[in-house]
Amino acid sequence: MKCLECHQDLARLDNGHLADCCGLTLQEYAIRHHLPLDILIDQDRLNLQESVNHYPRVATSDNPLARAYLTGLSLAGKVCRAPGLSFIEGDVKRLELLLWCLQGLEAFGFKYRQEYFYADHSHRVIARNRLKTRSDNVEFLQDHIDLDAPNLLDTLAVLVAFNGELHTNYLFIPLADTEICASLLQKMHQQYRVTFKSLEACARSQGALMRTETERDTREFLSLIKDRLASMPGCEARFYLDGPRATVVKELLFDSAHFITDYPGKCSNLHGGRYSIKVKVADRIDPATGFVLDYGYLKAVVEQLIISQLDHQSLNYVGAELAWRSSTELLSIFIWEQLIEYLPGLTELQIHETARSYCRYTGPSLAEFQIQGPSPLLTHFKAPELGRSPLRVKFIESSG
Repeated sequence: MKCLECHQDLARLDNGHLADCCGLTLQEYAIRHHLPLDILIDQDRLNLQESVNHYPRVATSDNPLARAYLTGLSLAGKVCRAPGLSFIEGDVKRLELLLWCLQGLEAFGFKYRQEYFYADHSHRVIARNRLKTRSDNVEFLQDHIDLDAPNLLDTLAVLVAFNGELHTNYLFIPLADTEICASLLQKMHQQYRVTFKSLEACARSQGALMRTETERDTREFLSLIKDRLASMPGCEARFYLDGPRATVVKELLFDSAHFITDYPGKCSNLHGGRYSIKVKVADRIDPATGFVLDYGYLKAVVEQLIISQLDHQSLNYVGAELAWRSSTELLSIFIWEQLIEYLPGLTELQIHETARSYCRYTGPSLAEFQIQGPSPLLTHFKAPELGRSPLRVKFIESSG
């Protein structure tokens, strides 16, 4: 086999050679030269199970910075367990960030490994970049997370580096532990005067999702940890610099019935149909993920907040907002106000009621919605002043 970097003929290409030749890992080499790992990895290197004896037992580290990094990774859900071993996994685009963490985590006996597995579901060889150590070296993680540690900002910076996503000036941070979410929100508000909110329908099978309350909170928080993130590879480009933008679109379907009150045509009768909703989100492409937004998250949010609420329902009985007129126009406003908290990059909704009739709608930004509140078009029948007009005296007299 010829190395495409140094053009040397080799019996076998491995990370040992590449480390000396070009500094790439085998996975990076495969990507650079657009080659499948299947032709680079021999069978004897697949699905290997390491012994715990390959890793040293270390005394409990009193290095506060190393503890802060590991705590941040634990909050991010990145510390995983295997028999006798614990590991932290990172994707190949953020390999430098993983190796940066290793500088501190060596105090807990961590070592870097690139491991190779044959994945039955995809029928190909895949690589995993991991930092690994003995599980008994990190037993303290099983205790409660110490939010009073002096290096809390270091912990939060690591959490943001691995899990944070910036969407249209709002910072989203998934947490692995739902129980600690409330305590962390309170701590950040009390100690740093930065407000995050927990998003209840978080579109995650487990864990919690928190988001900065306002754009100001995002600026304040990123300012607090800017120096720390600046030292972490790739983080400045993700959280402080502009980049290419794109719009992603997800189309979902739901079946609903409705009628139009006080309408002089057939639509005043209860009738049903299949609605097609196209949700468009515009934002900067995250250089670490390659996404504007994960389609899986986008689909899950719309399904949880909209489809589950409207599918196989009579729209007029879903809520007071649509009870009078469940037109596609008002339905668009209703859906926008449900989604904007979770999709601050939401730029347009397109709802087809039939193949030839549809509505396009662009509503307020999240910052504008936080100031303006719900649209008056949806709140007429919910308004407390309804029924208190002086003109109602006529209604009272006529009913007497």
